[in-house]
Amino acid sequence: MMAKPKDLVMDLFGDYVRYMGGSIRVGQLTQLLELFEVEPATARVTLSRMRKDGWFETERHGREISYQATDKLMKILEDGHERIFSKAQPVWIGRWTTVMFEPSVLGKVETKLLSTGLQWEGFAQLNGSSWICPRDVREKIRRKYATQDGSVFVANLWSGSLEEDKRLAETCWDFAGISEVYKNFIERWRGKLAGGIESLSAEQALIARVGMINEYRSFIYQDPMMPRALLPEAWCGDGAFSFLTDMHRDLGPLAMEAVAEVLF
Repeated sequence: MMAKPKDLVMDLFGDYVRYMGGSIRVGQLTQLLELFEVEPATARVTLSRMRKDGWFETERHGREISYQATDKLMKILEDGHERIFSKAQPVWIGRWTTVMFEPSVLGKVETKLLSTGLQWEGFAQLNGSSWICPRDVREKIRRKYATQDGSVFVANLWSGSLEEDKRLAETCWDFAGISEVYKNFIERWRGKLAGGIESLSAEQALIARVGMINEYRSFIYQDPMMPRALLPEAWCGDGAFSFLTDMHRDLGPLAMEAVAEVLF
């Protein structure tokens, strides 16, 4: 799958540039994006839009401009890194974090933003006005989304029955579908890397490493990081996470080399 230029820019900053001085010139970033078949004109338009949206600060060096991540972008990068690489499954204590709101009160735009944010945090929709998550993230959600007028309400929900909780989980999440996506991810990338990392050039390693992260992130929001007690036996999520983290680690030195050759 072809990644969007904006996502590629964020990936390059999140995994590479911020660890190599934190600043990159337009020409250097354009050169890296060309590895992913992004035309220079597209790269420049993308960077300009991201700067206007507050993702970057710029500094002029003669005829060149360098880009540095703003605090806004760094927060997104940290949240994304945590969502992808923090896979520790919580122990099931029988309580769901529940977010309740009335779409007609919030309005269409705010409801869409809230729903998207809740999906990213691992929530699923229980009904038209309620979302649930199997982890205790009440304080985090209150800080991000709760309103003083009570139009967004965060609380705990519990059934008192493990069997009821399993049925609730199976109703709200498509475990078979999510597991199949994980299985396909493993098989596809094992096939692409069948020749071994030692057969890759530095540029090929960078393309593979960024591609894996980008693809994994495209569906990770579907996974609520469900406690093991609520998951079906045939679950490929753990295997996909282990495969991703192993390959991300093993491809790292070569991928870093490819970026360093451009930056330095």
